[in-house]
Amino acid sequence: MQAIHEAQTVNPDSLRLPDVRNLIDETYRILSNAVDYGLSDNVIPEAMARNLDYDTFMFSGMKIYNEMKEGSLRLRTGDGTVKPFETFLREAKQIDETYNTHYLEAEYNFAVHSAQMAAKWADVENDGDRYNLQYRTVGDDRVREEHRILNRITLPASDSFWDSYYPPNGWNCRCTAVQVLKDKYPESDHADAMEKGETATFRPDKSGRNRAEIFRFNPGKRGQVFPPSHPYRLSRCNDCNRSRLELSADIPSNEKCQACRNLQQQAKRIERWTVEKTKKGEVRVSSLHGKDERKENVEIATWLADTHGYKIDLLQKSDSGKSPDSFNRTLNIHQEYKRNNTPTVSSIDNAIRDASKQANNIVLDIKSDIAAGDLRDAITSRVRRKENIETITVIRNKADKTYTREEILSNGWTL
Repeated sequence: MQAIHEAQTVNPDSLRLPDVRNLIDETYRILSNAVDYGLSDNVIPEAMARNLDYDTFMFSGMKIYNEMKEGSLRLRTGDGTVKPFETFLREAKQIDETYNTHYLEAEYNFAVHSAQMAAKWADVENDGDRYNLQYRTVGDDRVREEHRILNRITLPASDSFWDSYYPPNGWNCRCTAVQVLKDKYPESDHADAMEKGETATFRPDKSGRNRAEIFRFNPGKRGQVFPPSHPYRLSRCNDCNRSRLELSADIPSNEKCQACRNLQQQAKRIERWTVEKTKKGEVRVSSLHGKDERKENVEIATWLADTHGYKIDLLQKSDSGKSPDSFNRTLNIHQEYKRNNTPTVSSIDNAIRDASKQANNIVLDIKSDIAAGDLRDAITSRVRRKENIETITVIRNKADKTYTREEILSNGWTL
């Protein structure tokens, strides 16, 4: 808030300020924890996980931007003079209480349930219309009347009803949708269901604007945790080719689009981890791991984990400095992976040369039929010229062995 007071304005570039980025990161951390909790008992497609995570970050950023923008409106008195910092801070704290206590609690609860329902939708999509989908409330005396009318609506998963009225349908909504056998419950009339859905999500404010219309979306189909038309966002950005993000209605659209672009740049630095299926050990993959080498490196890491029980992280790709492929948590070393498909001394030499620029410990996965003698000579020659190399692990003929620098440079060394 001191930075806002000093600058006397808030614009999209304010999102780049270190203190603001910290606020966004903290909000994202809280809300992504809610999403993780909602997904804790489910396995969802990787693409859906990425989309939900992206939406959580963008929502967090726009939440902070709206909060700052609202705070900036309190900077001046009626005659246009800037208020003393103490006066401004006192008023800003009231805004903080609204956004980061009252709003955030509701947003956290919504994120948990939205993520749960997105995960359920992934299962529904796998089954198609094999089953019908049935809307269900919790059935207790806390169920709001407008949601009670949706209870037991039963329609095919492909019915457009679920595009708009799939739960959650409001803040702190506890409704769900379950798959049911087609012959167990009568199918509801589509038109009647749509009318009930519209009634359930109609809550006009004093100006007649429907506050509940924002909940007419399907988090699983959209790949979004939060309502696309949330007031933090701008409704006409809904179909923007650059993003699914919709920005706040109270800020000029050109500012909102720039804020969106700034947040998209920041979103590229989000790091999330996925766990690969292994027989033993563990392989975790950073969302920022190099796309071009991901498949190959996952295969190598999985083989090492299955064979030795290693716990391995495939790391973020860096644009500057050393950027090793992996960190072996069991051995406490960074390693660079290289796969050889060409049976020549030069291809092995080049692989080791490139790998040594990224890590001191190298894993060579030999898929070619290079002769053992040629492989040994290539390794020896390059290790002799690269003083930083400490170990080379060779995976070959369904077995692996690690050689130290001392072993490789000793007389009579053989594979």
